[in-house]
This record gives sequence, structure tokens and C-alpha cells, in this order.
Amino acid sequence: MAAIVEIENLKKYFHSKRGTVHAVDDVSFKIEEKTTMGLVGESGCGKSTLGRSLVHLLESTDGKISFQGKDITHLNKKQVFALREEMQIIFQDPFSS
Repeated sequence: MAAIVEIENLKKYFHSKRGTVHAVDDVSFKIEEKTTMGLVGESGCGKSTLGRSLVHLLESTDGKISFQGKDITHLNKKQVFALREEMQIIFQDPFSS
């Protein structure tokens, strides 16, 4: 089976006056066709940041994101809007929608 989504060494860092926060640090995984994947972790461990980076609500710091075999890591606004017709995030909190 082919991978629908593939994440390679994804990183998302935030910079603040107190230093650099490594919200997502070197995450890799594949989601194959006709499969479901769950992401579980403690509150504040980066699950939502990973999801937001995957659909380009946040720009990743480093790494590679592929969707249906295409590299979608660096997209312009028009390409992001087109991608969001095929890829969506479901927020935990309905007020975030």
C-alpha cells in the first residue's frame, strides 16, 4: 500500500525571550491507504502543533511533509488553499473551529 501522508524528521520550534521551545522535534511516520492512525500523548506534548503543521496552519521549522506522494512542505498561499480541499483537521475544542 502507498502512503497517503508521510512525515520525515518534522520539527516545529517557537522562539521566545526565555529561549527556544521544541514543540515538535524530529517526528517521522507514515499513514498508509485504508488505515487509521492515532496520536496519543500528554497535554502540551505537541500533538496539536504537529497537526497544525501538517495542514499548514503553522509553518514547520524543518523536515518534510508528503501528501499522496507529493512534497507539500513548502507551499504558497494558493497551493495551501487547494490542499485544504483535500486535507482537514478536526479540532479538539469546537471553539477553535
